[in-house]
Formats: sequence, C-alpha cells, structure tokens
Amino acid sequence: MKTALLAFALVLSVPALATESDAPALSDPAEFADALESCTVVTHGAPHPFMRSFTIEHAITGGDDEACLYSQTMPGGMHMECRLSQAGRRGLATEFREQAKGRMSGGTGEQPAWTSECEIVDSTGKRTPMSGG
Repeated sequence: MKTALLAFALVLSVPALATESDAPALSDPAEFADALESCTVVTHGAPHPFMRSFTIEHAITGGDDEACLYSQTMPGGMHMECRLSQAGRRGLATEFREQAKGRMSGGTGEQPAWTSECEIVDSTGKRTPMSGG
C-alpha cells in the first residue's frame, strides 16, 4: 500500500509527502477528524463497521493548497485514495466525529459529496472514480 500511496502522490506532483510509517497513529476518531481538517499527517486504525475482523487503516499523507491526500484500506486488497478539498475534508471529518459519538450510518444509497474526490483502487491497480453527491 505504501507503494500505491507514493505512486499516487508522484502522479499528482505533490512535493515531500510523508509515508504512513512516518505518521503518528491516533486512536480517537474525533482527533483524526481534527487532523483531517488541518491536513496533518497521521494514521488511524478502526474496525470495519460490517466486517469486524478487518481493521481499516486511514492515512493522511500531506497535501498542498489545493488538496489533502487521504487514503483508507478496504477488504479484498482494495483501497480508496482521495484528494480532498477543504469542503471534502470538512465532510469526511463530520463522519469521523459522528463515529466518535457512536453514531454510524450509511448504505448503498446516496453518497456524500466528498466521495467525488476519491477513487477506489482494486487489487490489480485498476482505478474507479467514486460518484459523489
């Protein structure tokens, strides 16, 4: 996954990004939300909401004035990579704050707007843009 993150960063020409191993780990989703809004390099691990045996690894690897690079691991050898705008960071941070309060919602219906700033990368490297609100 580190290779995929670095390749993604190189394609986007974002200078001097940190790797996941460089980043401090946060256990509190509310603290991760704050880090996301400020685009602070950190990681956060949390159990998948439906597959409790899978731990989602969330990572903020840096950014520039235009976007903040965020990724998360997914079951099946997939991961999501995002270039989040300030509005995108606020939207995703709201979801982490809701999670910190014990509120979890979601489904296959309408996706939040921030997802339009993301791609799903499957285990073969194929990229699929997420459709967003």
